[in-house]
Amino acid sequence: ALVTHTRRVWSTAVSGHVMRGGRHFVEFAITYVFDRYVPNVYLGVIRPVSLTNDINLRADWRGNVVPVCVSSDHKPAVSEKLRSQRTAKWGDSDIHCCSYDCYNGRCGVTDWDTKVIDHEWRGRERLDGSGTIGLLLDLDEGTLSVFKNNRRLGVMKEGGLSGEYCWFVSVLTSCV
Repeated sequence: ALVTHTRRVWSTAVSGHVMRGGRHFVEFAITYVFDRYVPNVYLGVIRPVSLTNDINLRADWRGNVVPVCVSSDHKPAVSEKLRSQRTAKWGDSDIHCCSYDCYNGRCGVTDWDTKVIDHEWRGRERLDGSGTIGLLLDLDEGTLSVFKNNRRLGVMKEGGLSGEYCWFVSVLTSCV
């Protein structure tokens, strides 16, 4: 898939492939239009939900679709509507969205309710300009590992990932 972003609002694309078990790898090639800025891009996993059914782009999202930043304190209408899509296939995990932030290398995690956690992890590096970010989701171990330009950085999220997920990308800065 190809995602092109040219405006100064957050846009999100979600894969239609649902991952339910085992190990899954994806690589995102980010071609940055303006090399003088660091890309504002989130890459990661999200529950298989609709970001638009019964969710108004202007009123609820306020024009910025970025699911890793959703909680009951920030975008409460979106929070409730995303959590209402829960199924038994999500399992016991309350991690509904987990992402790598290209701008600072941090791990963002949300339960779409009370917690939006932005934390450090061993091996953390940001993406400077254009490059590739690979993500390895291991649903048997509940982990998410990060690769930058074909080099393994480390395990970004250790444990807690279980149930169904899809790959997603959220973009703010102009890139292809």
